[in-house]
Parts: sequence; C-alpha cells; structure tokens
Amino acid sequence: MKNEDPSIAIEKSITDSYADRRLPGQTVGTVSPSGVQRHGSDVERAITIDNEALRLPFLLKPGWGRQGIAYGPYRRRNGLTLAVFMLNGQGTSPGGDIQQSLLGRSLRWVAGSGSRPPLQQLFGLAASPHKQRMWRRWQSWANHTPKHFQPPPRDENIAVGWFPRAVPVDPMGEGNPFIVHGRGLENGELWTRVGKSLQSAFKGLQNLPVYYVVILREKGAAYYACSVPNAFGLTAYPDLRPLAIDPFNSDETVYAAIYQNVLGQVGFSIDTRVYGTQIVEIPRLARWYGTAQGADRLVGQGSLNGAPAEVGGKWRVFQGDFLLSPQGAIAIKSDSFAVLNPRQTSGLIHALIETSNIITPVALLWRVQDDENFWCLWLSETQCQLQIKQQGKGNSIAVSNALSLRPNTVNSVQILDDGNSFNLYLNGKLLFDTSFGDLRFKEANGVGFAAEKSNERLYFRDFEVHPRSVDMPNEIDLTSPWGETGKRVIVAEDFAGKSQDLTGKPTTQGDKVWQKELGKGRIKITGKGRAKVQASWENPNPGRTAYTLDWDDALFADVEVDLTPPKLYKNHQTEGRGGLMFWQDKSNYMIVANCLSAKAGASISSFFCIDGFEDVYDAVWTPVGDRIRWGVTHNLRVIFDGMNYRAFIDDEPVLYRALTDIYPNLKQPLLIRRIGLVVNSEWGGDDMGTIFKNFMARV
Repeated sequence: MKNEDPSIAIEKSITDSYADRRLPGQTVGTVSPSGVQRHGSDVERAITIDNEALRLPFLLKPGWGRQGIAYGPYRRRNGLTLAVFMLNGQGTSPGGDIQQSLLGRSLRWVAGSGSRPPLQQLFGLAASPHKQRMWRRWQSWANHTPKHFQPPPRDENIAVGWFPRAVPVDPMGEGNPFIVHGRGLENGELWTRVGKSLQSAFKGLQNLPVYYVVILREKGAAYYACSVPNAFGLTAYPDLRPLAIDPFNSDETVYAAIYQNVLGQVGFSIDTRVYGTQIVEIPRLARWYGTAQGADRLVGQGSLNGAPAEVGGKWRVFQGDFLLSPQGAIAIKSDSFAVLNPRQTSGLIHALIETSNIITPVALLWRVQDDENFWCLWLSETQCQLQIKQQGKGNSIAVSNALSLRPNTVNSVQILDDGNSFNLYLNGKLLFDTSFGDLRFKEANGVGFAAEKSNERLYFRDFEVHPRSVDMPNEIDLTSPWGETGKRVIVAEDFAGKSQDLTGKPTTQGDKVWQKELGKGRIKITGKGRAKVQASWENPNPGRTAYTLDWDDALFADVEVDLTPPKLYKNHQTEGRGGLMFWQDKSNYMIVANCLSAKAGASISSFFCIDGFEDVYDAVWTPVGDRIRWGVTHNLRVIFDGMNYRAFIDDEPVLYRALTDIYPNLKQPLLIRRIGLVVNSEWGGDDMGTIFKNFMARV
C-alpha cells in the first residue's frame, strides 16, 4: 500500500477571519466559514469567537497545551508563511498568587473603586448584563490564593508560530514561535526561538495590536512583526520589522498555532483577541534569504574580492583576503576585512560561523561608512567585544567573557539595529545583557566581516542583511489596526486666570464651561497657567474626582493633557493618579489615567462603568516603565470612538482595547456626552497633587 502524506500543500491562501460566532468550548474542531479546519486544545472549554475575533480567556489552571488553536499539518518549505494579527491580553502575566485570601479579595471587589457604596455595588452586579464572567473569576481567585497557588509562577504568556504538533508540549522548547515574556514594570519582552535558545528582540512590548509574521525556510525561519505607528520596538503597519533569523530548526511537518499559557496579574484579567490568521506561500520569499537586501552563501572558489553576492552587489576586500570554498569563506591572510554595500541601511544582519577546535578572532561589521569608520562585533574562543572605529582609531565599548564562540560548532551571530539602538546576539543569547543606544554612523550602509588571522578551518557562511523595515507581502491580507485620529481642535484650555476652583471656568477655546461631575476632591486653577489637585502627601485626594465639559460629537473624541505627577516626597510612598474621562451619564463612563506608585511602579490604567456597574477587576492597564516619573511632565492622550480607544504617552501608543474585548455582549458604543479631567483612586492609592496643563480636544 502506498503511504499517503497527511500534510497539506498550500495551493492558495488559507485565512481564518473569525466571522462565525462560537460559544465557549465550540471553536476547536470546527471549520471556519472559509473552510479552514481548526485544531488545537481547549481543556477548560472556554475559547469563544465573538465580534469577529477569537477570544482566549484567562485559564483557571495555567499551563502550555491547555488553550490554543492550530492549523495544519503542512510540509515545511521556503516561503511558507504564518501571519497572525492579534492583541495579547496582558503582556506581563506572571501567573502568581493574588496576594489575598478569597474572602479578602471578595471584600476588596465589593468595595470597588470607592465611588459608590458597597450595597449599590452589589445591586449593580445583580442588574448588570455583563456579570457572566464573575463566577469564572472567583474560581480563578480560589485557585490562586497564597494558600492554594502552586508555584513556580509562569512568566511566558503567549506563543505564536510554527510547531511540530497541533498541541505543542512546550512551545518554548520546540518549533519556530514568537514568545511573549512578562517583564513586570516593563510590561512584555518579545522573544523568538533561535536554535535551542529564546532570543530577546526587545523589552517593553506594550498592550497593542501586533502583526506576527513567521516565514519558514528549508531550515529555520525568519521572524517579522509590526504594530500601530510609533509603537515601541516595532514598525508601523503595513511595514514589517525583521527581528530574527533561526537557521537551525528542521521539523518536516509543522502546524501554525497560537497558544496561551497564563493571562492576568494578581487576579486581574483581560482576554486575548485574535483578529485574523493566515497561512500562505509567498513565491518571491522562497529563496533561502527571504527579504534580504544583501545575501551570499559565501561558497564557491576564488577570491572574495570583486565576487558578486547573490543579492546586494559585489564584495570589496579592503585589506587581507578571503577565499571562497565549498564550506564558506575563509581568511587566507591576517587582518582581512570584507564589505558589501546594499542600497539602504540594514536592520538585521545574520551570519553563520563554523568553527573547528582552533578558533581565531573574527568579527561582523555594520554601519560601515568606509574602511576607517564603522562598528564591529569581535568574537573569539574566550570573549566578545564591541568596538567602534572612528577616523581609523578603534575604541572598545563593551567586553564580556560570559559568551564566546563554541568550538566545532556552527555558530549563529545576529545584529538587530533600528538606527537608534542595536542588540547583538550569539547563538540566540543577548550579548553584554543590554541594548546599546547610539546614533553614530546610523545612515551608513556597509556591512561585512573580518578576521584577525588566517584560518583555513573557520568558515563564514550564509551571510544575509535585511532592511530596517520591509513591505507587508501582498499575499497577506488581514484587517488593519484601528487608527482614527482627530484633525480639528474643538476645545482648548490653558488654565489661565486667577486662583479658583475649576468649576464654572469657561474654556480658552470652544465656548464650554467646566463643571464638577463627581467626587469630594477639588481641582483648582493656580493662577500660573495650570490646574492642580488640592492634595499632598499628608492629605491625599479623597477618592475619585472628575471635572467635565459638554462634548458635541457623541462617537469620537481625541483628548490630551499635560500631566505632572507629584514629586517624590522624602522617599515616602507618593501617588499620582491624574487622567481623562469620557462620560455618557452617571451609569456609563470610561476613565484612562496614570498610576504612579512607589510600590507598583508606573502604568496607564483604564476603568469602566457600564450599565450602572463597575467591576474594578475589569480594569485594563499596561506597565510603562520610566515613561512616567515623579515631578516630570508627560502628555497623556486618549482617542476614543465609543467602542475603541488608544492611550498615548508623549505620542507613543501604550494601550489599546475595544469595549467588546471586556464586555462581549455590549451592543452599542458608549456615547461621549462629556469629556474632562479625572483624579482616580486606584489600588489603595489616592492622588497627592497632580498638575494639569494644556488640555485639548479634537474631532
């Protein structure tokens, strides 16, 4: 009997856009409207599809292989591409205990934000049409009390990529995936799998929609990603940023899959959403070097000097010489130095260095302006060294003995460079344990390699250089990120005038009048072109307080304000909670505010009162590291269309959500009747004197 190959050959694009509504537990095993078979695992029968997106909710019992969706199997081949457009629920999801007993957490839940009495809070829950998640949340809390939680914590939360099976045993130890690792106060860290290592692309991945694209090769894969404009670490859709090359993985049969390990932080949770998944073959990327602008296997015969690369022009050997061989390029003279000049700057450089038991120092070169001005990474059997050469004079920037070239091994060396900073890697490990911010020679195009001594048993091979960004392939056709912005200023407020309460003040532009909407605290104009919360370290603001203005466009507002959190008071725990409010009525509103705390760091948080009920554990936030600091002014901007919102710090997007991500059954957008300033009360902390300046609202 003839053996049948069970894997699927891709003849056309295979897309799952999640247009069919599926109840909990009814997704895995179904066929999408476009005919895609959905494999995977849903042990807790919790995966759903609603509002045209896949929903991966938090797990009651975290663990890989318990919750995810997969497609395939497929035969590995060059150019086979997985594209996933998704929003991770929480980039930092440590999966530890909730730091309270179940009774303590329940009482904290009843207390809520403190903006309404506990009895009213309970009545609100009873009447709310969005309380269906509460029982599941209590189950999760019961599993994660300090008494019942089973360590260790799980810091890796999402895996997206190619795996050798539909339900991977350990996504961090197999296949070619992206992994999101929780980084606490920095939110997320984006990893790729290179060989047997998890290579860090960058730290500080924010809670934003991201396109993840993994293009398979005959061996290994190339990793790309993009997000919304100005997102940290990523290019703006539709331009993809090349992030890493894996030259090693050789799984013949693969599945495209998305798996969730853990979600949420100390009992808070917001579901992961997948907007689209596509598997497609891209013929023009079926070459071994994919999107490279410069590439060469470096095999053949004769001198490298003047030899044409497969892509990117001809090699120029400035000094010494390299000889091409069937195994790669070898240095046949000491101090050899070869450069290729693609037409544009390079963002990802990768090469293989094959060693024997005799290792001599070698280097990768980039940002090469000429033979006297460039950056270089030197590698030897004992250490790694970062150098810059300026006007012919070398200067050592960093030296480390922690990692070095392995003998009798094919070593992977990579440089990731966005023009402002760069990372250096050896065999998937970040060298020097840091990124380097440096603008010198950022516009220089040259790349290459060097050798200190001749060595006929050390080979350079599979040299490839990718631009800092590449176009999204036309074959990838998924939805684009929501990105409306305001164009015309309707309201502006400079807070000029004599010292007085903000209530009753006409706006500088727009003919609106401030009024106090809720709370016992006060915001006063200082007489110096600013408004200040009347609070201090000794006397914090008494709970949530808001001042608002009438707003005419019920379905769109682009609002910003400059915020200066209070100064750190004698190293005591000082709190800042200033933000913006979008108000329909007393039963429906949204708050987006900063939370600066000596205990919990800095974050941007969003809270919702919907249909008369506010569950504080529905709050959505993102840690923002040092983007917010005590006594330092930053701009907070929020764009909201009644359903979708994005929050920015100093023009950098840090948080995105749709209200239906939190409330799946929400039928209508929140109507924006009023907008304004808010001083929030968050996690036991009240504001101690935030200053507001330069309020502005656009449509």
